[in-house]
Amino acid sequence: MELSRVGHQELSVVPDCIFGQTNVDHPVNDSGFTPIMSSLKRSSKVGQRIHRERPQPESRAQFGLLEKKKDYVQRARDYNFKKAKLQRLRQKALNRNPDEFHFHMIRSHIGDDGVHHENTPEPDEDTLVQKKLKNLEDLKYVKHRLNVENQKIEKLKATLHFADTTVAKNTHTIFVDTEEEAKNFDPVRYFNTPKEVLDRRYNRPRISTLQSSTIINAKRKSDVKEADHERRKMYSELLKRLQRAKELKVVVEKLEVKRNVVESKGKELRPKKVAKGQLMKPPVYKWIYERKK
Repeated sequence: MELSRVGHQELSVVPDCIFGQTNVDHPVNDSGFTPIMSSLKRSSKVGQRIHRERPQPESRAQFGLLEKKKDYVQRARDYNFKKAKLQRLRQKALNRNPDEFHFHMIRSHIGDDGVHHENTPEPDEDTLVQKKLKNLEDLKYVKHRLNVENQKIEKLKATLHFADTTVAKNTHTIFVDTEEEAKNFDPVRYFNTPKEVLDRRYNRPRISTLQSSTIINAKRKSDVKEADHERRKMYSELLKRLQRAKELKVVVEKLEVKRNVVESKGKELRPKKVAKGQLMKPPVYKWIYERKK
């Protein structure tokens, strides 16, 4: 190792052979600086002072933590964002065309809180089926389908000995002597009838009758259960067809009203709309009396 004196300083020149390198250039990165090994970097931080941020004084502890720079940056960015947004809105208001129109102007209102609220839309007058069959050309087809449904309904009623679907379900009141008997009441045991046919209004056989196999085509309890299942299935089909026929009838009424209104357009005395239509009710129009010669 050679020593050289420059002024009052002593510089030590260490040959590269000490580090195990001879006549080899040090690797240089793109920026022109020689990278430092991580071990040297860690060793250089030994004894380094730890910089701590000033905490909130105890006298101001009720105000929470002291705001740091990152908190200020976040608050400043939010403030500048809102400020820029207000500037854009002011510029947009200045450039607005006073004659422009949007449907939202008539479909919304300003409430007491100063905020725009959407107006409540009017209830729809037509169902999905009625919207699909709203053309006058569909009137004959709808009438045909209504007649078909009515025929099938009459056939089902005749099969089920159906009298009236609007009759409420029958109730059978049993009187007992004590509350304990009412609590332990067993309808299957009392009526001597299988549980599967308790809710029947007619043809409710007893258990003894089923055991004696005196019922035609009912040798087992499963036969009775299957017959009851078929009856319920037919009743379900009947209810669906009644609902379908009811909706088709409303479609026919609405189409007939629409046809009458269209036919009276060329006349001087036009009908006046009295009531709006509903889902299952056609609109009401009033025609002025026209004297016939």
